[in-house]
Amino acid sequence: MAFFIHPGRPSAGTTDRSNLVFHGRDGMRSSRHFLFGILFVVLATALTLAVGEGLIRVISSVRLIYNIEMVKYARSLKIRDPKGEVSHVHRPNASAHLMGVDIALNSLGNRGPELAAVKGEKTRRILVMGSSITMGWGVPWDKVFTTVTQERLNREKPFGPEFSFEIANAGIGNYNTHFQSHLFRTQYPAVKPDMVVLHYFISDVQPRSMGRDNPILKHSYLAAFLFDRWSQLRLRLTGKFKDLFTFYNDLYRDDSPAWAETRRQIVEMRDLAARDKVPFFIMIIPDIHDLTPGSPYGALYQKMEAAFRSEGIPTLNTFDRFQQRFGGDVTQLWIQGDDPHPNASGHALMAELLFRYLVEQDPMHLKKRE
Repeated sequence: MAFFIHPGRPSAGTTDRSNLVFHGRDGMRSSRHFLFGILFVVLATALTLAVGEGLIRVISSVRLIYNIEMVKYARSLKIRDPKGEVSHVHRPNASAHLMGVDIALNSLGNRGPELAAVKGEKTRRILVMGSSITMGWGVPWDKVFTTVTQERLNREKPFGPEFSFEIANAGIGNYNTHFQSHLFRTQYPAVKPDMVVLHYFISDVQPRSMGRDNPILKHSYLAAFLFDRWSQLRLRLTGKFKDLFTFYNDLYRDDSPAWAETRRQIVEMRDLAARDKVPFFIMIIPDIHDLTPGSPYGALYQKMEAAFRSEGIPTLNTFDRFQQRFGGDVTQLWIQGDDPHPNASGHALMAELLFRYLVEQDPMHLKKRE
C-alpha cells in the first residue's frame, strides 16, 4: 500500500522550519525589548539620582542643611583613629567652612590656634573636653564659650596682672564620654593643663559604635539626606521610636550599664588629673529641646549632678540658668530650625557661668591669701 504526503501539510515527526524561524525571531525580539526595558530603567534611575544629587548640592550651597553640613564635617575634618581606640579623631591642621562658619584645627586637632610651645611660669592652661557643642558647631570662633572666657580672663585680670590664660578646646563632634576618655589620655600630657573641664552633655552616656566608612554616604549629599529621613521613618514604622525624654531617661536608669560605665570613665579621668593635683570640674550642658517650666528634664539633670558630686567631683548644673533665660522660646537658642545646637547666645551664657565659677571658686588657687 502506498502512502502519499500532502505537500501542504507536515507529516508526523517532521519540523516546520519556517515556523521555528518565526518564533525564534519573536523570542529574540522579546529579549531585546526586555533588555532595553532594564537599560531604560537603569538609565532613568541614574539620571534621576544625578539630577537629585545636583539639585540638593545647589540647594545646600545657598541654604544650610544640618545633616549635609555634618557630611562635609566628616569628610573634611575627621579621620579614622590611628590607634583604633575610637571611631574617629580630628584631622590635625585642617580647616573647613561648615554650618556658615570657619573651623580651623591646630596640630592637636583642637579648634583654635596653637598653644604656646613653652608655657609661661604665670600662664595657666585649661583643657576643655566635650563634643560638638564644646567645639562650637555653627558658632564663629570668637563667640565660642572657651574663646570668650579666655579673652575675659586675660582682659579683666581677676587674679592679678601677672596671670594669663590659655584654654584648649578639645571638643569633637559625635563624641561621648567613652571616646572622650580615650582622647583625654592623649590630650592631657600634650596640653599639660592646670585645670580640666568636662563639658558634659546629656547624650554623652549613649553608646557609640566604632562605625564604618560608607563611601556613598560620605560623598553623596542626596544619599546622606535620604538615609537620614529613612532612618527616622524606620524607627517609627518598626515601633522603636521613643520621644526624646523617654530615650534619655532609659539611659540614666539606676540599672543602666551605659550610665555605670560613663561614671566609671569620668572618675578615671578625674583620678588621672588628681595625681598631678590638677582640679577636675564638670559643667553639665542641657539638651535645649525642652527648657519649659515643669520640664521633666530638671529631675534628670539633678540626678546627674548628684551622681558626679557623690564621687567628689565639683559640678555645675546649668539647666536652671538656661531655663530661666531661654525657657520662653528655645528656638532663639538654636543655630537654625533643623539644628538645635546652642548658638552664640547659648555660648555667651556658658562663658558667663564658667568665668563666674573660675573667679568665685578659684579652683586653681590663684588668689592671694592673707
